Amino acid sequence: MDEPNLDYINQLADGDESFKRSITAILKKEFPIEMAAFYKSYHSKDFKETANIIHKIKYKFSLMGLEEDFELATYFECEVKSGCVDLFPKFEGILEKIDQYIKSL
Repeated sequence: MDEPNLDYINQLADGDESFKRSITAILKKEFPIEMAAFYKSYHSKDFKETANIIHKIKYKFSLMGLEEDFELATYFECEVKSGCVDLFPKFEGILEKIDQYIKSL
């Protein structure tokens, strides 16, 4: 399983610390809100909204170097639209991993 990192953000920043701080601040602000929205929609069985949130949140996975997790999220997004939630435990693990990483920044 991939581990979150800032390698891609550092590459994009190309030495611009202000840019790096800005992207990191956005992650720290948005991710907890999106994670809470995911759980709310998932537990209320609003799977269309759950898929929309997964679609939005999965791009943060790429920003943090989590390409395998991005692929799993893409698959889960498609599956959850039809009510299939078999990948929930794996997706939840990814969310928790990212949440812990973001809190450490």
